[in-house]
Amino acid sequence: MSNEGSRESLAIAYAWQMTFWERLSQQHLDQKLPHALMLTGHKGIGKFHFAKALGYYQLCLSPVNHVACGRCKGCELNQAETHPDFFVLRPEGTSRVIKIDQVRRLTEFLAKTAQQGGKKVAVIEPVEALNVNAANALLKGLEEPSGNSSLILVSHVPSQVMATIRSRCQQIAFPLPSTEESLTWLTPLAVGQDPAYLLSCAGGAPLAARDLLSGDALEQRQALATGLLSLADNSRSALDLAAELQRGEALPVIESLMQWLQYGLKRQMTEGVAVGNPNEDKLLALIGSIPSAILYRFWDKMVAVKRQLLSSANPNKQLLLEELMMDWQAMCRQSSQVAQSRQQVMNGLL
Repeated sequence: MSNEGSRESLAIAYAWQMTFWERLSQQHLDQKLPHALMLTGHKGIGKFHFAKALGYYQLCLSPVNHVACGRCKGCELNQAETHPDFFVLRPEGTSRVIKIDQVRRLTEFLAKTAQQGGKKVAVIEPVEALNVNAANALLKGLEEPSGNSSLILVSHVPSQVMATIRSRCQQIAFPLPSTEESLTWLTPLAVGQDPAYLLSCAGGAPLAARDLLSGDALEQRQALATGLLSLADNSRSALDLAAELQRGEALPVIESLMQWLQYGLKRQMTEGVAVGNPNEDKLLALIGSIPSAILYRFWDKMVAVKRQLLSSANPNKQLLLEELMMDWQAMCRQSSQVAQSRQQVMNGLL
């Protein structure tokens, strides 16, 4: 088994997480680890991985050098994902929401005595996926943890987490790893791909960049860039592109667009912002030429659409995408008209 395979199977913290690991593992040894932690930060940097590592470490019967030994009964059960004192709470199936029935099962788990005679550990990810009823049901477990229990909550967007939940946890904010750290980890995995481009697509998050290596996410992203350029030059209809996009997931479309908007705004302030793909770089040049006031209005729309998609309201994906593509085309058209007006004014002054 490769070193990376061992790292994944034992859930050892990543190199860029070691400062936090050293602190929390020492707190565990000193029996001062808070009963409820919330790990926050950008999606795709390994917070869930870290939470599992910390849970495995707490359940290890003979840790070595502040990590799970990988050989004791507790570690063997965790590697087989059958440890009776380790509970993972995530959305089930294709749902984006954690429901109250799932939290009730967690509450039952916490109320029982640890079967292996040690701690009980529960990991919740992402905690912002709790619907209102589920979040309220979780509060009691956070206020009055039964027995020797540890709860580790993972959040990609802590502002969307109920304030009463945040206040009952010690929050630890994970920064994005440095580009050098990310590329050192990613490059051996990115065979046949440009790791810098992958990292750029993932917004600097190394695990998200790694995930782009499987499936057709990269192809879909590049097709989206091509489609947006065709809307900008009016060679394609917004409804036609929306119909094509709705065959897949809407959220990656929103997230890619938001990332390009961010890069385009940076391009207005800093020369040379590029991602390393010809069509995407053309798109960034286009976005960079649009007046920032227009871009910010479109950004606000994107934020609202993303919030709808992440909610439990089950919005109409087709209508959202149609409206978004029409707004994009209208924004490009408006920007072109503004540019033409400015040029006419300049020509009149000359």
